[in-house]
Amino acid sequence: MNQATAEVGVFEAMHTQRAIRRYRTDPVPDELVTQVLDAAIRAPSAINGQFARFVVVTDPEKRRRLGELYLDAQEEAYNNPAAAGTEWLRNQEAAIVEKAAKFAREIGDVPVLIIVCSTQRGVSHSIFPAVQNLLVAARSLGLGTVLTTLHTFRADEVREVLGIPNDIRIVCGIPMGWPAVPFGPVRRRPVSEVAYWNQWEDQHD
Repeated sequence: MNQATAEVGVFEAMHTQRAIRRYRTDPVPDELVTQVLDAAIRAPSAINGQFARFVVVTDPEKRRRLGELYLDAQEEAYNNPAAAGTEWLRNQEAAIVEKAAKFAREIGDVPVLIIVCSTQRGVSHSIFPAVQNLLVAARSLGLGTVLTTLHTFRADEVREVLGIPNDIRIVCGIPMGWPAVPFGPVRRRPVSEVAYWNQWEDQHD
């Protein structure tokens, strides 16, 4: 992949940065991973605390193990009606559910897995701006990503695999690699339906 030909502007990146769940097996150069992370750390955080931490996983055995944990968490979420925070999984169309299941079986093969952590509890609002920077920066370089949270349901096991201290909170996981499917455009409701000027307009709903 030629980096120079892959780069796109920030608005095109945001308009086409779809969730990628199919990847090529080609490795991602370390310098591109570093470039993406350097964009992530530029995001704002409360009191400039810079609480986000990133564990980049390229080792095949560690990726395989994290893949197993992800699949185990997903299967539990699908099969356990009482699983907290996973109701949305069971309300999706069958085709979407199957795509998600297929991705869960293959996530360990994605060339890069980034586990995003926080040094403080209760400050997710200071972590997700960095995550969004990461996603958009990756897209600008032609790299695919998808925001995942199922590793948080196996936080203790993930800590053991990666040597993450117990006082560090695992926030999300981001697979990253060269996409095997096209980028966007993404389908979203138009601004006219979701934005209000000066006061709430009930007719939008």
